[in-house]
Amino acid sequence: MSSKDTSDPACCLITGGAGFVGSRLRHVLQGRYRLVLVDDQSAGLPLPPERDGLSCHLADVRDLAAVTDVFARHRPEVVVHLAAIHHIPTCEADPYRATEVNVMGFQRILEACRANGCRKVVLASSGAVYDWVEGPLVETAPVAPRDVYACSKAANEHQLAAWCASTGGTGSIARMFNVIGPNDPNGHLIPDVLGRLEQAAGPVVELSLGNITTRRDFVDVDDMAAGLAAIVSSSALPPGRATTINLCGGADHTAAEIAGLLAAAMGLEARITSIPELRRSVDRPSQLGDPAKASALLGWRATRTLADSVQAIVREWQAGRGRPCRG
Repeated sequence: MSSKDTSDPACCLITGGAGFVGSRLRHVLQGRYRLVLVDDQSAGLPLPPERDGLSCHLADVRDLAAVTDVFARHRPEVVVHLAAIHHIPTCEADPYRATEVNVMGFQRILEACRANGCRKVVLASSGAVYDWVEGPLVETAPVAPRDVYACSKAANEHQLAAWCASTGGTGSIARMFNVIGPNDPNGHLIPDVLGRLEQAAGPVVELSLGNITTRRDFVDVDDMAAGLAAIVSSSALPPGRATTINLCGGADHTAAEIAGLLAAAMGLEARITSIPELRRSVDRPSQLGDPAKASALLGWRATRTLADSVQAIVREWQAGRGRPCRG
């Protein structure tokens, strides 16, 4: 049966499909779309076993031959592009590789979309592209990236806009704010803190961190997957342009607050200090999103509180190590 047979559900290709967000998005979309996952397995979970309605490909988005083959085989109607190097210290340490993967990799995907008739692309961008200002960031706020990762995401947004203008395709720029949840495979704040709390010898832990007063808008990974799925399924987005949508919670919290909640969920008390050698030289003081557009356009809002997310993170962490919480 042809992949374009009208009796079939539409085909959705997810790059980074085995990653932290991509693996959750797969669960949300399965049954509603024929899914194609593309992942180079550099981070995240293993690709799942293939089955009816799910195809998996081990491939790097920079590999022209591999990308061309996957698109020609499946001819997806919609693509969700999650594949990227997004750990900021990693991007800063190797900006050439980060730019090659994030910018040129996305260009490969866009050209494959053009060649194979895909007319809808959802880009995972970031709230980090916004200028450093206080207060809630709306989609029309100025863009002024200040690190390698944010620059690559801003470039992606321009790439998508140009693709939409030249093809008439429908583009969505999902400006994702800080995603948290159980089993994050990346070297972010929460896995780092959990690893150090696990080594605690007593109920009180001296915890040294970098910038502890910076505030971020944290969104549970399951809420983020639901937001992306709402964009994928939306028929309200206009063709010929890229529509920008914040996927955020609308509340911000400090790194010290997160660390304290993690410690409390593990039955510990954390005494938190900031030390210069762990502080990022470039770190915006605040990144708070305004979710009003996503609510009005998609009917989506984040539903899980920070406390909900932290409790789920610690439960999974402890279960994975066979250790009960102390509290």
